Amino acid sequence: MKSKYHGISRIDSKHTHGWYVRVYANGGVFVSKLFSDRLYGGKQKALQNAIKFRDHNEMVAELERAKYESVKRKPFYNRKVKNSTSGITGVNEVKSMTNGRLVHYFQATWSEKGKLHSKKFYVNKKRTRDEAFEQAVAYRKQKEKELYEKWLEKNKAKDEAKK
Repeated sequence: MKSKYHGISRIDSKHTHGWYVRVYANGGVFVSKLFSDRLYGGKQKALQNAIKFRDHNEMVAELERAKYESVKRKPFYNRKVKNSTSGITGVNEVKSMTNGRLVHYFQATWSEKGKLHSKKFYVNKKRTRDEAFEQAVAYRKQKEKELYEKWLEKNKAKDEAKK
């Protein structure tokens, strides 16, 4: 759950007193603004204006994101990638040294709303290499199914809205 004041910071320096608002979108700052106590008639009024500004611009940022989302493009790739270490799209094998010991796992990866996600399945005493691989593949397929169902629902809703 987001804080009531997420994206809003208090600035009290030698010559500046106010609330600084930042709204983030697409991996960076979408818009920012300082609400000075002096210009807005006090600390509380400046905060109220900062909250209104933030809420409005979060809606605008969400509309901008939706504008650039490709609805017709499926949310995952079916084509095998050249650098896959497992032969399965979205699943790769990782072996690395961490703090002087070998770490071995399979990783299922997927992208959701433009952000990369992953889940690791470690090879250890309780899980063999084959078991870790199968679990990573199964998890990736489960995520593909979930994302595809969401994509279908979204397309269905947009098609109905056009009618």
